[in-house]
Amino acid sequence: MAAALAASGVVVGMRQLTGEVRPRMDIDVLLTTQPDTFNLFLQALAALQGDPKLLGYYALAGIHGMPSTTWDDVGKRFGDNFYGYCAHGVLVFPTWHRPYLSLVEQTIYQKMVEIAGKYNPPHRQRYLDAAKLFRMPYLDYFRPRGGSVSFPGVGPGGQTTFPYNFTLPDILNEPKVALRVPPLDEIKYDNDNPLYNYKFSAAGGQLPQSDQNQVSRSFSMRQTVRWPQNVNSTTHNLQALSNSLNSGREGRTSHSLDLIHSRPYGNLSSVASDQLAQGDLTFFEKRDTLNGSGSLEGSLHGNYHNLIGGRGHMSTPTLAAFDPVFWFHHTQIDRVWALWQAFHPNEWFPRPPNASTLAENKKDLLPFYTARTGVGKGTFYNSDDSRTTEAFGYIYDDFVGVRPNDQAALRARVDAKYLWSSRTPTHPTITAPPEDMKPLPVRSTYFFSKRPASTPAAPAAAPGGVSARLSTAAASISHLASDAASAATTFSAAHFPALNLHAQHISPTFDREWYVDSVVKRAAANGPFTIYFFLCTHGELADGDTAGYAQSPFLAGINHIFAAPRELCDNCGDREAAGQLASDTTPVTPLLLDYLGVEGNGLESLRPEHVKGFLVKYLRWRVVFGNGEVQDPRDLARNADLHISVSAKIYHDDGTKTYETYPDVVEQIKANASATAGA
Repeated sequence: MAAALAASGVVVGMRQLTGEVRPRMDIDVLLTTQPDTFNLFLQALAALQGDPKLLGYYALAGIHGMPSTTWDDVGKRFGDNFYGYCAHGVLVFPTWHRPYLSLVEQTIYQKMVEIAGKYNPPHRQRYLDAAKLFRMPYLDYFRPRGGSVSFPGVGPGGQTTFPYNFTLPDILNEPKVALRVPPLDEIKYDNDNPLYNYKFSAAGGQLPQSDQNQVSRSFSMRQTVRWPQNVNSTTHNLQALSNSLNSGREGRTSHSLDLIHSRPYGNLSSVASDQLAQGDLTFFEKRDTLNGSGSLEGSLHGNYHNLIGGRGHMSTPTLAAFDPVFWFHHTQIDRVWALWQAFHPNEWFPRPPNASTLAENKKDLLPFYTARTGVGKGTFYNSDDSRTTEAFGYIYDDFVGVRPNDQAALRARVDAKYLWSSRTPTHPTITAPPEDMKPLPVRSTYFFSKRPASTPAAPAAAPGGVSARLSTAAASISHLASDAASAATTFSAAHFPALNLHAQHISPTFDREWYVDSVVKRAAANGPFTIYFFLCTHGELADGDTAGYAQSPFLAGINHIFAAPRELCDNCGDREAAGQLASDTTPVTPLLLDYLGVEGNGLESLRPEHVKGFLVKYLRWRVVFGNGEVQDPRDLARNADLHISVSAKIYHDDGTKTYETYPDVVEQIKANASATAGA
């Protein structure tokens, strides 16, 4: 029954399909600890990418943005006739994406079961069992993927060197992969990797010509590309991608932890979405334990769309979901939200202003059916239905072995996984990663195997040959990464030693973390745009190369507004009509710490008496629209309600933290950073 409902497009969730709640895990962990599951996953995704029907990849990705058609004839959220069922800049941002991911997850699973049934005995049952373990993997931005890496920074030669690389997982960067295919479980080389890109085609799905006309000047209509050199690029610029993900990563790591469990982010209305009502700048006026700048939607979701996509498909809402990395990115966003929910279990949507107004959490999350009575007809999920992950048949591996409501154990686990790689006043130096966060040997698995020179064109490797040994080797490395699905009872908080974060002596040189907060009109560019913040003199900023901004050694951080043009999205038009603002924060502490080692710049500590003057002298920002056009910061300030604030989180020896804002330097910073000042 559940399988038939799922095949009709109803979101039933993996619990109904498999009878189990199982953990989602990082994509590298899934690949190395469950190679049979991952093998089926790749085959299933490739098959769906060639299917243009209702539950094929093209149609499912099209729910998010283009094409200009409805999905299963379900009316649009705002009654529009344009692209996708936009849920950005609204409080239902996390609850809308949860059933969306579940719909894609269960569709992939059903295709995996179909493929598993094509194997001959004794392989068939092994693969059927492996399929049941599948849950959509997440992309942990803060898990190292390899050895040492150099990227632009203020170190010697304009480079910063770090002992670990935080770029995309290798499996997402590989155009071809090896697979073990039915019916004999033989290895087949040189398969197109469905995680590398999506190829638009008449057979698998291609945007109508009218839609292509809207975007073809800026984006390829042949395939998705990350960090393209130009619209004709067919391969990802992996160096630019690596640089963008490594540069500024340290600040994003610490801010992510703040979003999960720091007191200023304890309100759903502020953490879920980057929305602000017109003129609502209260957190600029009073930054304390009740107010936080930045959000799940803006600081992580929007910024990583840009960091991963560059000027590629991932950077714009109308096309982002066609890039396969979209699903792992959004699963990570759902994971962070699930962690936030665990620390704020009673926090939910605000009550409506009066009894006649339908509460936001009761509104339909279109087009996701809970029951379907015909094409476009039925009942739909609302946010209350999306409140828990268990309802959809999954948890995240962070929760495995942690007792319900044990926030102390959960925080110890999360902090231990991530604090090692960021500098804070209570953890002032980078340390070694815990065992469960060390890079995994993904390239030793058979997925990366190349055809041996002596191998004939037709794949004929015997089950007991080299590919089988590679498969066995992949399974044997589970001691490096916890296989939460099959060994859940072996986990305990003791596996994740807590860091001593309280009652430590705080150095007067480094006693606070600094932020540049920003608020801007969401529709300022009538589409996506990015504000880049730099710490440098105007002569050091290469304004002729806006594509290189994300790789500048002086980049402190970004604020990417992930919005669609009003002509393509009624929701975005409604946000514009309401004068909606978007807020974010840029953690500048890591770059300030790097500058502490550079003589002659006047920065002697991270105390206000040194940092405020440094920011006045060196803080710059540039605004770049999605097409690469640079906006004069003065015009943006006049026409787009751009506001800048400087704030700090102060650490105290007793373990408490307080917050300060520094409005006295903002006007000086703006004057010195303006174009008329040569900046």
